[in-house]
Amino acid sequence: MSNVLFYVVIFIALHLSVVLNINNLPIEQVNFPLKENPKDYFPFVLYPLAGFDGAHYLLIAKVGYGQFQQAFFPLYPLLISTLSKLTSISVLLSGLIISWVTLVLGIIFFGKLSKIIIDNPGKSLWPILFLLSFPSAFFYIAVYPESLFLFLSAGALYFIFKKNYLAASIFAIFSSLTKVQGVFLIIPFILSILDPKDLSLANIFSEIRANYKKLIFILSPIYGLLIYSFYLAKTYGDALAFYHVQEAFGAERTSRGIILLPQVLFRYFKILVTSQINFQYLIAVLELTIFATVFAVLIYDLFKIMKNRTKNLDYLSINLYSIAVLLLPTFTGTLSSIPRYALLSFGFFIALARIKNIVIKITIALIFSIVHIIIFVYFLKGYFVS
Repeated sequence: MSNVLFYVVIFIALHLSVVLNINNLPIEQVNFPLKENPKDYFPFVLYPLAGFDGAHYLLIAKVGYGQFQQAFFPLYPLLISTLSKLTSISVLLSGLIISWVTLVLGIIFFGKLSKIIIDNPGKSLWPILFLLSFPSAFFYIAVYPESLFLFLSAGALYFIFKKNYLAASIFAIFSSLTKVQGVFLIIPFILSILDPKDLSLANIFSEIRANYKKLIFILSPIYGLLIYSFYLAKTYGDALAFYHVQEAFGAERTSRGIILLPQVLFRYFKILVTSQINFQYLIAVLELTIFATVFAVLIYDLFKIMKNRTKNLDYLSINLYSIAVLLLPTFTGTLSSIPRYALLSFGFFIALARIKNIVIKITIALIFSIVHIIIFVYFLKGYFVS
């Protein structure tokens, strides 16, 4: 616990030092994304941590949902609003406090997960190192729901593996009230009741029937989504408004059907071949590189798990869950924001930690850190990086 707290405090302090010195960096400042005066948010010096989606979360916390903002799930802005009203502090400060506190809690649970999956205690800190050094990990200390989701989803996974289904269900419901990817926690719920020696569809259905009393817990990841969908249907007449408004955010997202991954990859291939090299081009390269890297590692790891006759279902659960949360955003036809969504693919960081060569692991962490610093600075300057 003390080690985790130390790492997270250092992580936050280093990022804040960059924020406080951002005006000294020779990069042009881009306008803030909302028309409101950023100086209305105290302390103004920290407002760059609320860029893009963060600005929407603050506005939802202040006045409720506006046009097209249904894409942002409700738990994070609700917590911001509640803390702000109870303490009389600004919504900006409330959002940062929630992100920083849940980051500590999330890293604690993620560390516990790593110890369950990795039987070598000497490697159990590596997943945390890879997670915090990952290029987009700065979103954990910004006004974004990533830290809250890390805490809730890692907590749900931990309690699933410990067979504490009541606690796991509570965490899972709140997870899917934070981000839609929380519904994929149903995968580890199902696998937790199976026999690792027989993962056939027939056995899966047989085990579910045999454990029908646990079905209320197994389906809990869906409940949060249903609660939000019910609210959207009652308030806006569209239970899937969170999906239907995706096109309003550009990046060539679509809500008209599902776009398959090969189509998305072909589009990015065209971008790399035909587009002019500029900042947007480099971000497209970053999106494709991170997606390809994370996806390839997870698929390779899945292949190794399935070859193991005595399968570790906990490890398989995290792997399949990680693949699902990585693929979901691609169905809208783009890899936009994939660097941020990749933070949810916990299995990727655990897979990297299982690499035996220490030099390779240090090299990966250094590359992650360098890219992390670069895109964090551009994010603070108002450039869309994920």
